[in-house]
Amino acid sequence: QLTSIKQALVQQRKQPSMRTAFLLLFNLACLRGAYSGGGRSRFTSIISFGDSYADTGNLVMWPEPFFPGPLPFENLPYGQTFFGHPTGRVTDGRLVLDFIAEALGLPFVPPYLAKGSNFSAGVNFAVAGAPALTLTYLQGQNLTVNPPINSSLHDQLEWFQKLKPSLCKGQGADCFGSSLFIMGEFGSNDYRNILMSNRTVEQALVYVPLIVDSISRGVERLIQQGAKYIVVADVFPTGCIPPILTMLASPNKVKYDRHGCLKSGNRLGRYQNSLLRQWIKLLRHEYPHTKIITAEYYRPVLAFLDMPGHFGLNSSTTLLACCGAGGPPYNYDFDSECGRPGVMARADPSQALQWDG
Repeated sequence: QLTSIKQALVQQRKQPSMRTAFLLLFNLACLRGAYSGGGRSRFTSIISFGDSYADTGNLVMWPEPFFPGPLPFENLPYGQTFFGHPTGRVTDGRLVLDFIAEALGLPFVPPYLAKGSNFSAGVNFAVAGAPALTLTYLQGQNLTVNPPINSSLHDQLEWFQKLKPSLCKGQGADCFGSSLFIMGEFGSNDYRNILMSNRTVEQALVYVPLIVDSISRGVERLIQQGAKYIVVADVFPTGCIPPILTMLASPNKVKYDRHGCLKSGNRLGRYQNSLLRQWIKLLRHEYPHTKIITAEYYRPVLAFLDMPGHFGLNSSTTLLACCGAGGPPYNYDFDSECGRPGVMARADPSQALQWDG
């Protein structure tokens, strides 16, 4: 796997950041059989659910009055690496989803909220900041949700349900037989909301089974709606990202692992991924005619941290936001987000692991 990771990263050397490096998570070997004779993909469309790791423009198209002014990632340097302008993607270039579409010979997947889009080759329901749990539930737990909108996995599945008749028009019972569904990742925004509501990691751990239950129910719902191929992504090591490292910073070195990540933060990811694997095993047994493919975020990130030079990354900046403020150790300031006036990206994003934190 490391060889395939290195090859992918070398090929996309101008496509930095944790999000885009996660092309590697989607080990294309897991799609054995995706190509039939003549090199043509068996997939004719991609249907995506997720958060900012997959959003191709839904949040920036969200109707007022929730966002009366432009969002930070509607400004440069977002989009600077590949498109040359902001696209609604929360990164400097392409997302994993874009690379998957290219690999399968499909166009970039349009966001659901893009009026007048052609969804014949796929649709993207992912929304930056989307949690696995609903806004009503989280607010009912006295948790602060940012952004406070109905963009959860449940809401995205409702959008899918609403659009399904037009997606399946004239296609018969096997409407999604050649569609690749991509689920997640989900969970990281739930933990961010919980921890930013002055809860401890121990308190956050209580929500992990609920988050996994939401994801597994979502997968099952897609299967019941006719999905035949579903990629389910795990969650990345939460203790390695600048907001959590900044928020839970401690002078006690024992609380950090050898990569500099917070051990407590990474407990959330390990616990979620362990439970999710168990649920996927059960779903595979219950629905043997559906191909459920697991994709990893957690272990590849640790591989980047273990051997940054091997992947063309700067070993001294792996835990820093490439675009941010405040300088080392994490270059992250909650009040000076990337895309705000005066907030700049570092000189060589291609050597950065994390784009904006």
